[in-house]
Amino acid sequence: DEFDIRDPLDRVRPFDTRGHRTYSDEEPNSLAPADVPRFLAKLRELHPDLYAFALLGFVTGLRPSSLRPLRRKGPSADVKWSESLLLVRRSQTRRSEVMEATKTARDQRIVMPAELIEVLEWHIARLTPKELASDLLFPNTAGGFLSVKALSEPFAEVAKAIDLPYRLTPRGMRRTFNDLARGAGVADVVTRAISGHATETMQRHYSTARDHEVTAGLTSVLALATTATRSPAPT
Repeated sequence: DEFDIRDPLDRVRPFDTRGHRTYSDEEPNSLAPADVPRFLAKLRELHPDLYAFALLGFVTGLRPSSLRPLRRKGPSADVKWSESLLLVRRSQTRRSEVMEATKTARDQRIVMPAELIEVLEWHIARLTPKELASDLLFPNTAGGFLSVKALSEPFAEVAKAIDLPYRLTPRGMRRTFNDLARGAGVADVVTRAISGHATETMQRHYSTARDHEVTAGLTSVLALATTATRSPAPT
């Protein structure tokens, strides 16, 4: 401003994204709430070792990168069993590298219900001695971090087994959680506290309005719009 230096990008137009759809009607990358139980049931049948990992992803909306580095024991355990508390404060994206912060740089504190604790305990009871030697909640067979692609092929296999008409990636767990939370009547501020979304805008970006929700909304609007023009009920 002092030297009247103008932004060299002032005249550069943004890329036209009107024809680009991250998510579409055919590929929402989010399970309909009614499909979640049967998806998880088939996953538990085909890949029981990944069931607890996926369940935690679907019911919390946490990113896989936040789930992989969770520690179930040790001096810096992220699961406080006596308090049913889950502390989300790390992120792992590649190999053994761990960032001591979440993607949004905000630590999360989630008090888990007893039913979720039971599933995690069931998961731990199935770990091999080598896996048990690791502090991680979801270690690979060698005790290290799960691969970033650990869920990709199992998800594709389960989707095919239950005839899901679209592709579902691990990122879909986060999107599905937002729809589940909305359907369960969870307040937006609580939904963001669980998933870690920093803003309402991002929460909406990861949400999918379902047909029955749109129909219900239109029915309510239609009722208000046509109240005065409706014929009186017969006496």
